[in-house]
Amino acid sequence: MGMRGRRTLNVCLGAFILAGYYGFVRYTGTGIPCLFRYIFHVKCPGCGVTHMLTAMAEGNLLLAFYSHPVLFIFSPFLVWLLGRAIKGYIEGNAVVWKRWENTGMSVFLAVLLMFTVIRNIADASYGLF
Repeated sequence: MGMRGRRTLNVCLGAFILAGYYGFVRYTGTGIPCLFRYIFHVKCPGCGVTHMLTAMAEGNLLLAFYSHPVLFIFSPFLVWLLGRAIKGYIEGNAVVWKRWENTGMSVFLAVLLMFTVIRNIADASYGLF
C-alpha cells in the first residue's frame, strides 16, 4: 500500500472513531467533559460543539443553532476548510490557503472570541446561552 493509500486509511479510521464517539454520546448522553470549564468555571469557545453536532446529525437544526450559534453559522466554511485540508493530506501536498480563506479564518476566530466573552458575561449576569 502506498503513502496515499495509508493516508486515506488514516482519514477513514478518524471518521470511524468520530462515528463511534457520536454513537457513544447519542446512546449514553455522556460526552467528554470540558476541562476548561471545570478548572475556570466559564464556558470555553468549544462548549456546546458536541451537542451541536449531535443535533445536526439528527436533523434538528434549531437545536444545533442554539447549542453553538457561531459554529453553526460558520459550519459550511469550516467543512470547506476541512475538506481542503483532508484532500491535501491524502495527496501529500501542503495546503496553501487562498486569501479569502485566511480572511475567513481570521473573521471566524474573532467572532468566536467575541461570542465566548459575551456568552460568559451573559451567562453570569442573566443565565443565558
